[in-house]
Amino acid sequence: MPLADFLRGNPRSIRRRSLSVAMAALVVAMAGCSGAATPGPQASSHDLTVYHWWTAGGERDAMNKIEADFRTAYPDISVHDNPAAGGGGIALKTVMQGMLAAGLPPDTFQSLSGGELKTYVDGGYLESVDDIWSSQGLDTKYPPVLSRMVTFDGHKMAIPVSIHRANWLFYNVRIFKQYNLTPPTDVDELIADAKVLSTHGIYIGLGTRDKWTAAFLFDAVLLSVAGPNTYERFYTGLLDVESDALIREAFVKFKELIPYLYPDFGSQAWTDMPGQLMGGHVGMMVLGDFAAPLLTSAGFQEGRDWEAVGFPAKPEVFLMVVDTFTRPKGAQHPDATTDWLTNLAGAKTQADFTILKGSIAANEDVPVSNYSVSLQQRASLAFKTMRVVPSSVHGALAPLAFLDDWLDVLTVFIYSPDVDRALSQTAMLMKIGDVAGNSAWYWAN
Repeated sequence: MPLADFLRGNPRSIRRRSLSVAMAALVVAMAGCSGAATPGPQASSHDLTVYHWWTAGGERDAMNKIEADFRTAYPDISVHDNPAAGGGGIALKTVMQGMLAAGLPPDTFQSLSGGELKTYVDGGYLESVDDIWSSQGLDTKYPPVLSRMVTFDGHKMAIPVSIHRANWLFYNVRIFKQYNLTPPTDVDELIADAKVLSTHGIYIGLGTRDKWTAAFLFDAVLLSVAGPNTYERFYTGLLDVESDALIREAFVKFKELIPYLYPDFGSQAWTDMPGQLMGGHVGMMVLGDFAAPLLTSAGFQEGRDWEAVGFPAKPEVFLMVVDTFTRPKGAQHPDATTDWLTNLAGAKTQADFTILKGSIAANEDVPVSNYSVSLQQRASLAFKTMRVVPSSVHGALAPLAFLDDWLDVLTVFIYSPDVDRALSQTAMLMKIGDVAGNSAWYWAN
């Protein structure tokens, strides 16, 4: 994004939002002509319409397993599955905003917890799930930070299903052995390893065609430099960005990493990086555990070909992304929605689902032994024992109004790493987007 857009109050961002609204209206109009539309008034009371973005590979298999478990528990209810492809639910968000605004809610739909969920709550589109939360005793099954991520105005507004850890550092085992490297535990060690690899034409993997990947890497640096408390305060607008020494240091360290990034990062998506890792062009990369299925499905084995460690290891932090399902207002089959959400809250469904998804269960009744894959075992144990904080991206912690432009700041910074400019732009965006005010829900309790 050009700097001029920032200095003029970022009208480009305003145009983007207006375009999104127009696209949403078009989506609704198209849905009315398709077989995937919400069932009409004559639909059976035994139907359930579900919208989600799990459409590919292991994700699709995992969603099929959720539906199979549900049909076993509720054989009289027919599930009408409506997938909308797109990483992080980008396409589904557009579809849902349009359908909900038009008064055409499905019976339930997928949302990420936190800031994204808040947009639906603020729009008045959701009913609370307090009854399910209470009947299933979820306050004793979910950690407090997870409860906070779905609580607005004192009410629970979604059922968490699946947890991804965002801060894994994947590395090529052969390359690390060849150059006598050990996995880095903090940003200084990351830079030191990158310097060694660069002398052999090997890079840190990053594909910024998906702009959120820049935030994944920056967040790992920020956690290493400043720790989880400063991280949370930064993303919820409680810091003076331009004067905070730790935020400045994080940008300085991020700048030091830039010469060691994969040179063609701008044209690469995150899905390209696992292949580059195994091809030897990339020695390591910071991504969520959703990268692991791409490696294993291509025939590369954990421990033999690749390995992953939590990053940073000093301090130990579990950076989480939370998948949830919701109870929309005006749903045609509210009883079926309640059955769906109740089934999702259970340990069995979450255990069955996450084995295939590559994530871990939100319900802590699911034991570590549920998982045969080392990465999932370690993630499950870390979730139960480490400090857990929400990821900034995909609408988790940072407000959506701020996040889009913040990702532009980071991607521009990689091309032109001016620390003072980045701090000034970030401070301005936080003020324009009232990040502190829009994050009050997170600190309310």
